[in-house]
Amino acid sequence: MNDKKPRIYNRSVLHHSQNPHNKGELTDPDFCATEENPTCGDKITLEVNISGGVIRDIKFNGHGCVLSIGAASVLTQMVMGLNINDASSLTLDDLVDNMGNPGKLRKDCVSLPLNALHEILSSASRYN
Repeated sequence: MNDKKPRIYNRSVLHHSQNPHNKGELTDPDFCATEENPTCGDKITLEVNISGGVIRDIKFNGHGCVLSIGAASVLTQMVMGLNINDASSLTLDDLVDNMGNPGKLRKDCVSLPLNALHEILSSASRYN
């Protein structure tokens, strides 16, 4: 008898969820934003340092499901070093593609960090 359960998420998403990259807090962030999903209770906060129109550092904190934490980890890697315009143009499809077909997809969970990033970059573009 085979006791293996089918995988709900791919290895990359599980890795990012269990060993998140860029998780923590910045000492003196230029911008921050928090997004919540009231349906499931996920909450992600992004903190960003921007200099010369470029994302120099980014961290996230919060709690949530495999998808929201995995997406936050992947997103922070994607945008490190990008200029505001390029980072602002990222879509949910771009994030999902970089998550490598995450498996079971709940867009509300995956979009939390992306929504926080767009909020930050909207504010940042007014200052740069």
